[in-house]
Amino acid sequence: MEKNRPPVVPTYFHSLDAFRGIAAVIVVLFHWQMFFYPDDVFTPGGELNASLPFYSTLSIFYTHGMVSVDIFFQLSGFIFFWLYADSIAVGKTSFRKFSIYRISRLYPLHFVTLLAVAVLQVFMLQRMGHYFVIQYNDAYHFFLNLLFIQNWGFETGPSFNAPSWSVSVEIFLYLLFFLICKMKWHTNKALLLLLIPAGALMQHFTMLVGKGVFSFFLGALLYYIFRYLLQRKNIRTCFRVISIVTIVLWTVVIVSYYYYPFLQQAWMNNIGRLRPGLSAEQSAAAYGVVRNLLFRITVAPCTILSLVLLETVWRPFHHHWSILGNCSYAIYLLHFPLQIATVLTMQQLHLDRRLLLTPWTMIAFISMVILLSLAVYYYFEQPAQDKIRQATLSRRKGILAS
Repeated sequence: MEKNRPPVVPTYFHSLDAFRGIAAVIVVLFHWQMFFYPDDVFTPGGELNASLPFYSTLSIFYTHGMVSVDIFFQLSGFIFFWLYADSIAVGKTSFRKFSIYRISRLYPLHFVTLLAVAVLQVFMLQRMGHYFVIQYNDAYHFFLNLLFIQNWGFETGPSFNAPSWSVSVEIFLYLLFFLICKMKWHTNKALLLLLIPAGALMQHFTMLVGKGVFSFFLGALLYYIFRYLLQRKNIRTCFRVISIVTIVLWTVVIVSYYYYPFLQQAWMNNIGRLRPGLSAEQSAAAYGVVRNLLFRITVAPCTILSLVLLETVWRPFHHHWSILGNCSYAIYLLHFPLQIATVLTMQQLHLDRRLLLTPWTMIAFISMVILLSLAVYYYFEQPAQDKIRQATLSRRKGILAS
């Protein structure tokens, strides 16, 4: 590290792309257990299959991989306040322009994977007598998916391409974000802080948009913390302290997980004394909620802050670090239809699904998802995005890369 070099904020944080890409792969690991739900139907609270590949090592991802979505939302909050907030507030970025940027980036692949899942689920129903995991694949939910509002509270349950629920929530967050910035409320830290418990309350009442609101505006506050640290003369000391805290937090997460039975039992003993009427299942669920909350408000924010400070006080990462992040959206949306295609192919070839319990099968599947996602990003997502922007935006204004 060059101690005498003044901190310079990079024009792009490649480390955040890498972090997002890793989170996308963790989602694929988390969904691997979908292959083994009885009759391909998800049962809440079902016991995790201990025969899953590399279970002793990867069980933390099989169990808690859902927190990756919170990482996506926090990254979005940080990045959008960094790149767009002031531009929207001063009128430089109009709603039309902002909408075209977002829709051109997200909608083409969403539409293609929506159609793919719709067709594949029909084949599942015809050949196996049931859908694969996601049950609400009717015309009404297809319409909601077309409008990107499939998880705004109008739905009966999860529909079509399962992972796209969080992208639907992102669309809601973009609208809320634009409104806040247009009203010039984006610098009101009290408002942003209040939106975090508001999101938690919404999530408590089973509204998935609340999960996004909680993490997105936590990411926004994280951006303002980053701006505050940039003004301090001891920013390198702050970076070292935050980095050490981050390493300690990750160590606690990993170590505590592998002592999970002991910690859970201690929790249940204590909560049992405080609330005698609480069942074992309710106590275990409460323990999971607390673990998830602690990760969302400590580990994930500290990791993001450590990465952006690392690139600021040291030097920007090479653009190659962004490769996995570039295709993270494709990884996220493609892996579920590929899972359905895998099940159908194995059924056609009369292959035992237990073959998917072998480590090399999982490695081959994830490798295929990543390679296909790279091809899709460079040969479909980017060209489709550019064509939409060229057709709808004035060439005088240029085309902003996402």
